[in-house]
Amino acid sequence: MNRNASGNAETEIVETLLAAGCEKAEIERILSGIQRGDRKAAEKLIANCRKKQLDRLHDSQACIDRLDYLSYQLRKA
Repeated sequence: MNRNASGNAETEIVETLLAAGCEKAEIERILSGIQRGDRKAAEKLIANCRKKQLDRLHDSQACIDRLDYLSYQLRKA
């Protein structure tokens, strides 16, 4: 892969990780793993970012459930 194509791939990876909500420090570690050729480490870091996002999603869902329950209680009263 030539330098320009490699730079484009890296830019695409960074943009994807940012859009997915990964933090800059996490992205730097993922890129470092990829650049070192340590794909397993990069995949593990991506899995960690995914888990954080899933935890946030579950937290948000719990908040929505509480609001829905409060709304239900108010309608019921």
